[in-house]
Amino acid sequence: MTTYERLVSELGDGLGIKFALDDSGVVEMFAEDHAVLLRADETGERELTAFTVLAVAPEGGFPPKTLMRALEMNLFGREVAGHHLGLFADSLVLSANLPLADLTAEDLADRIVMLARLAGELSGSLKLSSDAPAESVGPSSLGGPFMAV
Repeated sequence: MTTYERLVSELGDGLGIKFALDDSGVVEMFAEDHAVLLRADETGERELTAFTVLAVAPEGGFPPKTLMRALEMNLFGREVAGHHLGLFADSLVLSANLPLADLTAEDLADRIVMLARLAGELSGSLKLSSDAPAESVGPSSLGGPFMAV
């Protein structure tokens, strides 16, 4: 069992939820109304990436104002609290790379919730700069901060 697999298992045990990795090693969960996905490096021993979709592009793509605002937010990492904001396919994605060394399940849970809360804040900021509403991914009414998918 890799460090990544052990951490995901310990996180699930602590929350009373069974998380399952898919064939590519990705696990999906919901925290603070956002789908958060985890994926480790190829060895499962060095780092993991936690990411969530902030917005899916409307028909015709994101308005230039939204993309400019996303670039401004990403500059120096200040507005994204050191996380990474980028474009992937037709989505704006917020991500964080976490070294696995010394990472505990409790630390991971805290970082996932922080990522999800930040996603909620940033989604609101991006909606203000868009002519079309940004679409948040995830259910709108969940009990508690976590839910297995």
